[in-house]
Amino acid sequence: MANLIKKSIVAGLLLGTSSMASAATTSAGGIEWDTIDIGGVQGTTASIQFQQWFSDGSYGLGTDGQETITSTSKESVGLGSGGFLTGVGVFTGFSDGRNAFSPTFCQNGPGQCELTIAFGGLLAIGTNEFDSSNAWLNVYYDDTPDFGFSTNANSHEDFAEAQDGTLWASFEFSSFDFDGNGFESGSTDAYLNIVDGLTDVIDVFETGTLRDIFFTASAQFNGDQYTNNSTGEITTVSAPATLGLFGLALLGLGAASRKRTAE
Repeated sequence: MANLIKKSIVAGLLLGTSSMASAATTSAGGIEWDTIDIGGVQGTTASIQFQQWFSDGSYGLGTDGQETITSTSKESVGLGSGGFLTGVGVFTGFSDGRNAFSPTFCQNGPGQCELTIAFGGLLAIGTNEFDSSNAWLNVYYDDTPDFGFSTNANSHEDFAEAQDGTLWASFEFSSFDFDGNGFESGSTDAYLNIVDGLTDVIDVFETGTLRDIFFTASAQFNGDQYTNNSTGEITTVSAPATLGLFGLALLGLGAASRKRTAE
């Protein structure tokens, strides 16, 4: 999934460069970003870095009722069937040329906030196959950054810092398509549906369907139980006509076609 998330976010950024006509400024939940006009549809794109691993699925329950990573589920159980793909990460960009090293999407100025993610519940049930029926991905806003602006080999140890902000948005997976080399590496495409979060954020991303955002990512375990420096892309799905452009964006981003590495 780490690979999946990684490519999803990159795809979103590329989308912004394809057929760009005009941009509008949007703000919600403490951040501000530019949207891209693609074929008459305003779209949002974002990029992330994350680390993922397989856990035993011992998740906790947050104050808003969402599932969370705990001191138990931050431990790796090794690759393979029966494990739950789990991870933490941070947004490095949010639409149209934002600076990944100094997140200017913060309304209070560069470096004055962070958007972090935590995900889990993707059950490995066979080679290259996952059950996403109970999978989730949460986004948190924090105006006192403590997770960091990138991930590293020990990001899983900072699972609490990745989840100590305000719940910005909570998503469930409505689909998860994984194309991989066993569980060592691969790429993923997924659609996610927003189910909770701040009211103004929900208003931005809710489409009335189960496909509110398109997510692609890729990653490799490289013989370890935790990935490192995985990246992904997210794009909004406002209209079916934009899906073809999403795919083109992924190709242009160097994601080498629409392959996402869910691991």
